[in-house]
Amino acid sequence: MMTQEDIRKLIGQEEGTELEYKYAKGGFPESFWETFSAFANTHGGIIVFGIKEKDGRLTPDGLDDSQIAKYKKTFWDCAHNKGKVSATMLADHDLTVEEMGGCKFMVFRVPKAAYDLKPVYLNGSPFGNTWRRNHEGDYHCTDSEVRLMMADAESQRWSFDSKILANYTIDDIDPGTLRAYRQRFLLRYENHPWNELDDMAFLTKIGAYHVNREDGTEGFTRAGILMLGKTESITDQSCVPQ
Repeated sequence: MMTQEDIRKLIGQEEGTELEYKYAKGGFPESFWETFSAFANTHGGIIVFGIKEKDGRLTPDGLDDSQIAKYKKTFWDCAHNKGKVSATMLADHDLTVEEMGGCKFMVFRVPKAAYDLKPVYLNGSPFGNTWRRNHEGDYHCTDSEVRLMMADAESQRWSFDSKILANYTIDDIDPGTLRAYRQRFLLRYENHPWNELDDMAFLTKIGAYHVNREDGTEGFTRAGILMLGKTESITDQSCVPQ
């Protein structure tokens, strides 16, 4: 719980990059989720129910116990619903009820999402439903910004170069490039045993094709396509987003 001094400092601040007040007397504010997404995708932040901000002035209007109980249930029900929000980073201690001057209000501490969880988006689809924080406002992310966050997340889960690309085949390898590379390899390593292998075995040895022993998936790697692929295969968004 916050001390009275902590509370006074909190409600004495203007809204900004990491602080947002929500008027909640009339019900759980739907705009909460936009700010939740924005904070998670930016630097994290604090959302406060029970204080209204108008013309730069902050007025504690408080919440009663029945509203607090209802809003807690609404939050946790939605927070665990993937159709509402893609990821929830909050633990129980990140949602507290504070009181000052006879007014009760709710404080949500939204952490910055880890890269592998971004983008944090709403309503089941990242495109058109992802937000970022800029000063005291929540702004829609463009499709390109969403794709960049997705690429960053993917690179956290897999090494960027060793990622197996779905639906890429030997037809995506440029035959002339592969022949030239094998010729250079032969000239540099004349007696190397890999020179006797067929193309697929050779591609596997150099890491251009990979079999994942953990889940049985296999295919061409991003490094393999970047090094030996056809132009249209390299420039496809599936290979290198952005």
